[in-house]
Amino acid sequence: MSQDPKIISICNSKGGVGKSVVTLMVATAIAEQKNKKVLIIDCDSQATVLAMYEREVEYYPDDTPLIEVEALSPRRVATFLKRFGGDYDVIFIDIPRMTDKKADNPTVMLLYNCDGILVPVIGSEVDAMATWEFLEILEECADYKAEMEEELSTYGFINRRNQRKSNAETETELRQAGLKMFSNSLSDLRIFTTPSVFSSPLSSAEGQRRFEPFFKEFCRKFKV
Repeated sequence: MSQDPKIISICNSKGGVGKSVVTLMVATAIAEQKNKKVLIIDCDSQATVLAMYEREVEYYPDDTPLIEVEALSPRRVATFLKRFGGDYDVIFIDIPRMTDKKADNPTVMLLYNCDGILVPVIGSEVDAMATWEFLEILEECADYKAEMEEELSTYGFINRRNQRKSNAETETELRQAGLKMFSNSLSDLRIFTTPSVFSSPLSSAEGQRRFEPFFKEFCRKFKV
């Protein structure tokens, strides 16, 4: 492949917002529905995505995963992308929780490799406050990329949405803080907690009904 890959991260500085699971769901859906070659770079020390991938491949050795997964330390990502990035159509970077938010921190610097960033947020005051801090980092990143004449598309969405009033309040607060929000969210359902590397959420009727609107908006907003 001669053209540069689309590089996206589904991330937030706060842990426990479902970024790894959503990354897997979107990545497999792109590979399956768009016939794209997709890679997830797992930079988290817990290697959640890699563990899911290896467990499933071990259980089903005769099947072919829809995606590839590569575990790398944050410091090695830029070199990897320069050497192997052109082998893929879409690359997701699974970024770990940012305990040190300084601009020169290797984890924060992963953001500068991205063309698009999607911020998952749980509908609560604590999560909203943590996300406000993260937005300052994203703003610095976007300003730098603009200086380099590169674009950074940034959006947020409510993950594990339920009927609590705090979901709508959180969404409103983030919009007021300047974060563009998806019109679609993901519900707090089992289907969104058990991803597979061999099939996408769109493989089932329930998945199509629950996930397809979000997925279509993702592809439209990030031009996948």
